[in-house]
Amino acid sequence: MNASLDALKDELARRGLIAAPEIEDSFVYGPARFDAIGGDVMVNVDPEIAERGALEAGPLVDRVERFLALAPGAWRTVIEQAVSEIEEAVGPAPVTEEADLRDDLALKSVVVFVDAVLLSFDAPRQFPDSVVRVLLDEDLAYDDVEVDERDDEGTETLTFGSLDELLDHLSADRPEA
Repeated sequence: MNASLDALKDELARRGLIAAPEIEDSFVYGPARFDAIGGDVMVNVDPEIAERGALEAGPLVDRVERFLALAPGAWRTVIEQAVSEIEEAVGPAPVTEEADLRDDLALKSVVVFVDAVLLSFDAPRQFPDSVVRVLLDEDLAYDDVEVDERDDEGTETLTFGSLDELLDHLSADRPEA
């Protein structure tokens, strides 16, 4: 398995996608320039070797390259779709601080899988105790959004059948205004 990860690491560096990639456990990671946000982001590349077996570095590195090359318009579309779904679910619920979620979302990390990309955002004003996760499909189009609640020991992943269930959970922990 390590030889496959070494090949992935070397290809990411050769293409200049991650300047100094490192291997940890079963994935390769490092900071990468993401022009759509005008800055760097931590990129984790998970070849899912345990589930998929042998790794072909080329197609996975191609996905990383395609993601990092997303045009600002395509990026705004992803953000708009995620925010729209969250706002539709929240509706007129009271919030601690008025802020546009689009301005509050800060991309913290990206996990690139063989057939999907998972984005992790902080939203300190709208969801101070949570991480907003957005899933992109194999074509890098918006697929789904979920909110993971943080606890004192890290981040607890909560899965909800619908955004209404998510809202019920979030509002249950907040005092009424």
